[in-house]
Amino acid sequence: MKKIAVIGTGLSALSLVHHLPALDITFFEKSWRPGGRITTRRHENYIFDHGAHYLKKDHGVIELNEFLKKINATKILKGDFCSNILNQSPIEEKEVIVGQKGIESIPLELHKRLRYPTKFSTQIKRLKSHNQEYYLETDNEEFGPFDFVFCCIPFEQAQNLLSDFIDYTNIPTPVFDVIWTIMIAFNKRLGSPFQFGYHLTPNISFLMNQNFKHEFFSDECWVINMRSEWSKEYYNIENYVLEDYVIDQIKKHFQSDAKAVYKKSHRWKYAYSKKSYKELSNQNYIESIDHRLYALGDWCQGPSMQDAWLAGKKLAKHFSELRLQI
Repeated sequence: MKKIAVIGTGLSALSLVHHLPALDITFFEKSWRPGGRITTRRHENYIFDHGAHYLKKDHGVIELNEFLKKINATKILKGDFCSNILNQSPIEEKEVIVGQKGIESIPLELHKRLRYPTKFSTQIKRLKSHNQEYYLETDNEEFGPFDFVFCCIPFEQAQNLLSDFIDYTNIPTPVFDVIWTIMIAFNKRLGSPFQFGYHLTPNISFLMNQNFKHEFFSDECWVINMRSEWSKEYYNIENYVLEDYVIDQIKKHFQSDAKAVYKKSHRWKYAYSKKSYKELSNQNYIESIDHRLYALGDWCQGPSMQDAWLAGKKLAKHFSELRLQI
């Protein structure tokens, strides 16, 4: 049986492997857990979905909804939503799909059911080839040989790994937005009339209350995204400066004297695929001439979780058809 290496365990990688027939597959993941940007940060009794926030119930990929329900990874919640807080848009009730135990439940449950061996905390730095087989190298170890390698990681990182084997000269580069995300716990309620919404201030593009997702908090927890243009301008801002600035903005808006009892920020360099590879090239993935190396990610199709799912599904279909010919 052909041996396959999958670098990365984000949703595009998990979708790819889910849609493939049973093969000899090994995952390699630089983090200690699967999921990529679909991540949940835990601190004492606090839970923050600080990567992806939720899935829209009507996002258009019915198969994904049905599968996540089947593996008990998600639940549907109703929340009060405001599309433009600055413009005082009306508050409406909105149904969203969230993780059973944080948004990370989605990749965790999917990875668990795939049952393939995974090398966690293993960052692949180089690839080398010998006799049409490929070897993966970290700073200290070598893995292989593999017949096929799927790099399901950010575009720039995949390019660095594959540039000796794939000519990137005429391959267009997807465009990404960087986003600063801040997690804050307040010692009492802010008095917000909504649980999530957009455009709180000119610099705060989105915020979501975590309490209605995870109902056991005694304090009030929020995840805040800064506007992408602001995040780019203040890319190198000190974390504590950013956190204090956001706390001040939140308290001013809600006219609150609540105290921040926890604060943490994270900068997502590849937060949002502003222009996908599909838009730029009309292609769904990047493939080597010998059909043995592939680059894949949500950046192939678009910025959302359903885009990552579709990216993996489309490559799995292509690869399954190709295997019948080689």
